[in-house]
Amino acid sequence: MKKTVFVTLMMADDMHKRHYPVDGNSFIEYPGEVYYAINAVLAKTIKSDDDIKVVLLETKGGDKAGTKNAQLFMNELNELNSCGANITYEVIPSDFIETKDKFKDLYKKLIKAFESESELYADVTFGPKSLPLLIFAAMQFGEKFFDCTIGNVIYLKTEFKNGRVDESSQIICDYTPLYMLNSFTNTIECSSGEKAIAAVEALFEN
Repeated sequence: MKKTVFVTLMMADDMHKRHYPVDGNSFIEYPGEVYYAINAVLAKTIKSDDDIKVVLLETKGGDKAGTKNAQLFMNELNELNSCGANITYEVIPSDFIETKDKFKDLYKKLIKAFESESELYADVTFGPKSLPLLIFAAMQFGEKFFDCTIGNVIYLKTEFKNGRVDESSQIICDYTPLYMLNSFTNTIECSSGEKAIAAVEALFEN
């Protein structure tokens, strides 16, 4: 199966291996320790006949550790790829403070990563808040024009105490239902707002 994976990279030089529990989807919980939460998901779902394209979004800022963290990701996933799936990587750098034109440029780069009937994954844990919006928009483009399907959209939740990471708080949140809700809103067709609300209420009853 063809898979396309979007990953926002940490800007700081502060990666640590941990076991990450999963909130709401035990199927994707990996028993081992990883640097990147999405690699825990891929470790559980990767198959020998998979053709995986990983798009790593490097934000140029902070400690300028994006290049190092990109290599860390690649090394880790390659080690987890015991079944021998075909994996390729593309690193897309962008500025932390972005203009409208740079948003457009990044969006165009993201949509060029798609292949027909690919399964889409995303890890939106790190980077500026603009990146998840761009990734979600690109994924909807892939669904509509490349007949792509959705695998998992995840976010690593972390709480802080006294300015330091509370490691016991870190958990993988499966945002796939949230993404699908947005897709539903964009595809639903109703003659009035009231009927659209009724359709949403019917959806949530299931």
